[in-house]
Amino acid sequence: MPGHQVAAAVGMNLSALSRHGALVVLLVFYSALLVIQLDHGLASGDAHGIVRSTQALVNGGHLEVSRPPGHPTTEFYLFGATGWILLKGFGVEFGNQVFLIWQGVAALTTLIVFYELLYRLAANRVRVLLATICLAFSNQFFFNAVDGEEFIFGLLFLLIAVRLLLVSAESVNIRRLLLSIFCFALATGCRPELVFAAIIFPIYCLFDSKLGWKYGLTSVGLAGIAVVIVWLPILLVGVRAPYTAGMNLRESILGGVYRTIFQAFTPPVFLLLCWALITALRDLRKQMESKNFVFTMSCAVPLIFLAVFFLHPSKAAQLLVALPFVLLLAVGRSLALLLALTSFTLLGSVVNIDIFKDRQLVRPFLTVGSYFQAVRQKPYYKLDYLRKLLDQCGNRPAIIIGNAWPWDFEYQIDRGSLPVREKDLHGAIKRDIPTFFSSGDHCIFLPPDAAYENALLEEWQQKGYAMKIEANLYRTLFARYDVRSAFSATTADVGGVSFNLFHVD
Repeated sequence: MPGHQVAAAVGMNLSALSRHGALVVLLVFYSALLVIQLDHGLASGDAHGIVRSTQALVNGGHLEVSRPPGHPTTEFYLFGATGWILLKGFGVEFGNQVFLIWQGVAALTTLIVFYELLYRLAANRVRVLLATICLAFSNQFFFNAVDGEEFIFGLLFLLIAVRLLLVSAESVNIRRLLLSIFCFALATGCRPELVFAAIIFPIYCLFDSKLGWKYGLTSVGLAGIAVVIVWLPILLVGVRAPYTAGMNLRESILGGVYRTIFQAFTPPVFLLLCWALITALRDLRKQMESKNFVFTMSCAVPLIFLAVFFLHPSKAAQLLVALPFVLLLAVGRSLALLLALTSFTLLGSVVNIDIFKDRQLVRPFLTVGSYFQAVRQKPYYKLDYLRKLLDQCGNRPAIIIGNAWPWDFEYQIDRGSLPVREKDLHGAIKRDIPTFFSSGDHCIFLPPDAAYENALLEEWQQKGYAMKIEANLYRTLFARYDVRSAFSATTADVGGVSFNLFHVD
């Protein structure tokens, strides 16, 4: 390439970098936040299941579904390929840090795709940057970026699918439509509930003068075929029904409202997003008549996923898919709205509002924001809590069940920070429950799910062990929806075994 062409190319790249320099600064800062937490352990129980399933696939060639019905895009294609390359090429096993690196890469890529999508639709870089900040520091996006599941991966593939549909009205590209459908199928392979986002394809076809309703029906059929192709590994091993939320209708409604306002968002952000969506719905009919695909899609997707969430409100992160589309609507409104959304989003990462304390309904109070809530779940920050659990040992041999998971103990054991050892009870119990011993067999620590092992607990009680369980954990496991009455009991019966309840400040 001649010198003047090289100089011109470099000049264009520098010009583009200067135009989007604020995005670069945001990505660098966000990357630093994620990198700081890479060595602080992995807190999400489902994430540990993902890592174990990937290791089983890579080491034994056996596909294990960590959570039904399955997540083939991540656990089979993406993580499986990554694990195989790392193991065969570098002798490195797919572990917690590799998973967290993938989470960070997915988050950064999602922000870039979202920014480019908005920039394609609205050239005002200030508004586009503000909307990207709102997504980056929203409660559930940051939670999943720093330590989560596949919600961001699903959102990434869905946004790519939407971006592929944005071509000029004069040149309908069937190849891009097919590629968009395949990216959508990959999104369902990250989070199965994203299948409801298939509504974007018939809307796209019906609003395009060169396609119409026949292509709309065909797009739905092609999306179904693509989903089957992506899910083929899971179909071959057998699809199992997903876990239920464990709630009746009343609990689903109340729980859904709480998670939407206080966990998926914060109260001020929720109110602003509602205002943006409601005002957009007032213009929906007019926009549909003008065949505005982006506007109609941005109204339809949040409404659909809000309805789906209230049918199964188990995780607030399920609402993450609605956020980019509402932000897309907000970008077309006023700059003041975006400034308010950005301000309250950033404020919510530092300080938040809640109405539950120790699982009891109380007056609204201030609590730490999403950043601190996300990082403090990691094992690195659990050492002080684990030491307080050790203080519960006392003079009599004791079984202690606290709100600490095996990986919390294992992280500190690996670093020599906690004087306990892990003991294998394989063969002694039906389920594989990691058990941790201190002072010989004097003090035994069990994870929360051991509270359901009635036969094992009864056996230890008969041996003379004092049975202890943290009061807040007991309330979570056995009285989780009794939120209006104070809990002051000092003892409780768990499957016929009497436990002393203790509190950890």
